[in-house]
Amino acid sequence: MPDISSKLGLVLAAEDEESDAVLLQLAFGRAGLPNLLVIVRDGQEAIEYLSRWVPYADGDSDPLPSLLLLDLKMPRMTGFDVLAWLRDKPQFKDLPVVVLSSSSHESDIQRARELGAWDYHIKPHGLHQFVQLIKQLTADSFRPAMAGKNV
Repeated sequence: MPDISSKLGLVLAAEDEESDAVLLQLAFGRAGLPNLLVIVRDGQEAIEYLSRWVPYADGDSDPLPSLLLLDLKMPRMTGFDVLAWLRDKPQFKDLPVVVLSSSSHESDIQRARELGAWDYHIKPHGLHQFVQLIKQLTADSFRPAMAGKNV
């Protein structure tokens, strides 16, 4: 696999489950991208990060992400809420948003599609599968012509 770390910017992940957040960190490390991941704990924190609201008010030190990984079932604001918020913000129209959820319900997949998710994946159960998924997603984020076709 080519070295994409120089092309890939920050990856923002909204994940409330501590065990899944740890798996994401480990997977990024094993994929050779350990310094590119920022994890926020729910949809509200994701919106605050993207909006440059407190506590992420220093726009110079926190770049906008090149990829957003989004859980659906989170406290305060769900992934669906974040997708709806993003849809109304033209500055984020090209931000690839990939849903990583434990839900395989067709209604959740369809709703995520309708709200603008570029891709939807069921969370893997093991670290090896997580690493493979992260490699695929980070490589795919540089193929905008394919965006929206894998959902």
